[in-house]
Amino acid sequence: MARPRKSERSTADIRLANAFWALLEHHRLANITVGMVAEQAELNRGTFYYHFKSMDDLIDRVIEDEILGNGSVMQNVFGLIAGSSAVDSFETLVNRKAGKFALLINQGGMDLFSAKIKRLVFATWEAILCNDGEELTPSTRLIIEYSTSGIIGIITYGAQHGTGNVPPEFFLSFVKDNSEFLVGQIGIAQGIPRDAVLDRISATLRVSSMNNR
Repeated sequence: MARPRKSERSTADIRLANAFWALLEHHRLANITVGMVAEQAELNRGTFYYHFKSMDDLIDRVIEDEILGNGSVMQNVFGLIAGSSAVDSFETLVNRKAGKFALLINQGGMDLFSAKIKRLVFATWEAILCNDGEELTPSTRLIIEYSTSGIIGIITYGAQHGTGNVPPEFFLSFVKDNSEFLVGQIGIAQGIPRDAVLDRISATLRVSSMNNR
């Protein structure tokens, strides 16, 4: 039986993801099992394995949803870069995501969290910047590594402390200015004009919006 595509979010799929987050409130990440998730979701193990290959696969999905899904951190960062009028306040976004990120970090998932975010961000930038057969240049990879560590730092700070003590206008301006600088540097490192990078980001946002309808 074929596994559902990522865009086909079934009720069972969502229930399993919600069950994972509920369990994480009371259990260390390493102690959560497939059986626990299935029981919490009131589904059987077969249903779990229909949607996910393993616990690692489930964790990949829930982190991907939070980082790259509709209304996610990266979608809003790209929206800021592209000048989208539909972008949430980044401060509000981080605070809204803080509960789940704090759970994952505090329950022993910091290393996993960082590694998966970096993998997802690199894959996203590679899809935006590279045509078939191309790769990110070493300089581009270094810039993305540096900027992603900053994003992780902001998320971790928001998860642990909130952003209420940071003026909203400063927070949004800081993220936007740094994101725009990032685009310029990536364009230089990858040999792509800045306007072309922005066009590719805008196209990615349009596709993401259509896939999440």
